[in-house]
Amino acid sequence: MPALIGIARSRGVSGYLGDRVNHWPAVHRLDAARLFRLALEKAPAGTILHGVAEQGVLIRDIAQVIGRQLDLPVASISQDDAAEPA
Repeated sequence: MPALIGIARSRGVSGYLGDRVNHWPAVHRLDAARLFRLALEKAPAGTILHGVAEQGVLIRDIAQVIGRQLDLPVASISQDDAAEPA
């Protein structure tokens, strides 16, 4: 999140890529670490594990909160524009 906030500040807009359906995985790092430890200790080889109960948070929603807190506009940004240095 700090990187997204920094980019928004430097560019003057809180942006999200493309069509608004990209997601940010919603799992706390300690929960993920606990899952990895349990998987290594107890899961049979080849087991597929899924550590979250949702698809994640929409990047657009994150951009809207950043924009609101920084009083910046929120906009969809193309892949090409996102690749330009801030």
